[in-house]
Amino acid sequence: MVIYARASSDSKGRKISVASQIEIGRKWCEQVGATVVAVLVDNDLSASRYATETRGDYEEALRLLATGQANCLWTWENSRAQRDMKVFMRLRGLLEELGGYWAYDERVYDLTDADDRIAVTEDAVDAERESEKLRKRVLRGVEARAMSGLWAGPLSYGYRVVYDQDTGDAQREIDESTYLHAREIVLTLTETRNESALAKDLERRGIPCARATQWRADHVKKLYALSQDAEGWAKFIASLEPEQVDSAYEALVRLRTESASQVAKDMNKGHWAHPLPGRWSAGKVRNIGLNPALAGLRVFRGKVIGKGTWDAIITEEEHDNVVAALGNPNRENVKDGDRVKYLLTGILLCGKCDTGVSTSLRKGKMTYRCNTGHVVRNMAKTDSVVVERVLRRLSSEADQELFQYEGQAKELTAAIQLAQDLRARLDGFTDKAAEGELSPERLARIEQKLVPRIKEAEARARQIGVAPAVAKLVGPDAAAVWETLSVRQKREVIRALVRPRLLPTTGGAAPFNPDHVRMSWLGQPAQIPGVDYEVEDDAAA
Repeated sequence: MVIYARASSDSKGRKISVASQIEIGRKWCEQVGATVVAVLVDNDLSASRYATETRGDYEEALRLLATGQANCLWTWENSRAQRDMKVFMRLRGLLEELGGYWAYDERVYDLTDADDRIAVTEDAVDAERESEKLRKRVLRGVEARAMSGLWAGPLSYGYRVVYDQDTGDAQREIDESTYLHAREIVLTLTETRNESALAKDLERRGIPCARATQWRADHVKKLYALSQDAEGWAKFIASLEPEQVDSAYEALVRLRTESASQVAKDMNKGHWAHPLPGRWSAGKVRNIGLNPALAGLRVFRGKVIGKGTWDAIITEEEHDNVVAALGNPNRENVKDGDRVKYLLTGILLCGKCDTGVSTSLRKGKMTYRCNTGHVVRNMAKTDSVVVERVLRRLSSEADQELFQYEGQAKELTAAIQLAQDLRARLDGFTDKAAEGELSPERLARIEQKLVPRIKEAEARARQIGVAPAVAKLVGPDAAAVWETLSVRQKREVIRALVRPRLLPTTGGAAPFNPDHVRMSWLGQPAQIPGVDYEVEDDAAA
């Protein structure tokens, strides 16, 4: 006999626990004289078709039955084994083939008997039906909360949970200890667009990391993996504080009888010290910066649907600005780290082969050079020409209208979102074609319709996607403001405005000629005869 116990999430104790199920199962086995081969538990794990985690002990129960080490499965009720007909049919087929039994609700079912098979199948259908009804109720509740502007999902950085003394309901309010850091992340990313540099700066300054001490299931699994290497585990334990050592061993002990997700919940509830505290990363910084919740906005199914019921840390305009900055197609494949040294590397192009130039030291002076040898030019003189022309253009009254970023953040965000949505649709159709669900001909027709719209939306985003840093430089004080910028910020300005190219010279070691630095200003896509570049209303909406 294999005793199998399972419970879904049961934070309020409204369902029978796995411990109670096991106790009932053992008593039943004693009464009928059955020998217990194994007691297996999957706690805090769903058995519905929507489950996201594998039930390890359930798989072990099937293995014991399949190998003949047991011939009967005991569960408290039919639904403890599954709430998905596909999973049920696997169990039914196994027991039918092996001549096995399934015991639940104080009765033993012989799966080689037609009447018993029908009976357990009807119970399985009921179990799946109840699961689907529960899911519908949950989804309706989730939608109702969303429409009411109530918070949902994990706690955002910059906020904390407080509980109503009368109702016990959880509410979110601004956390005085972290909200200024959340604001700093948004405003800094809008200005610099450099997640890696900001993450390193926050780490260096000792700023509290988002969810640094929050246990997750993957942390528990990592501890288990570390414990499998005796030498590595000894070194790991030696690096911890005493309270961290205690919590590491506590998590491993709990993992013997609970799922990793349940262990994580228990450790958080018990405020156990974290042996694997989180660190700032580019991805974490980016996620915080783009989080609409900081602007008090409620998101439902990936879309902002209105204002939330909590106080905002940033304004909606500030949120639009950071989304525009980090989502702008102009910054695609830009990887300026915090160690970038030179102004034009990765930006300056060879005028002959149109590839990016590299740097080299020549006769004691730094130069820009084409990797195929087409051009070699003095770095300082080239930088001076490019900067002088950029500042002249920014300070010119005739050209200022080209760089009016103010007030265009929402329009830029809309263009970026449209391009991303259209690309996602196209990717979905491509996946279906790869799986044989869509013919190549049909995919080609879809591409003919979607690809031009994607290009139009991206072109529109590039057209209005001037960096916020550029807006500060527009006007007669451009040169003075330029001197206050870091190398990364200066590169961002140049990248947003121009594509400089070095033209080849003739006559060997010719003197430096500023006219051989060509500036291709950005803003309007190249016009191709016969192609209408007017953006359709729905593409710009």
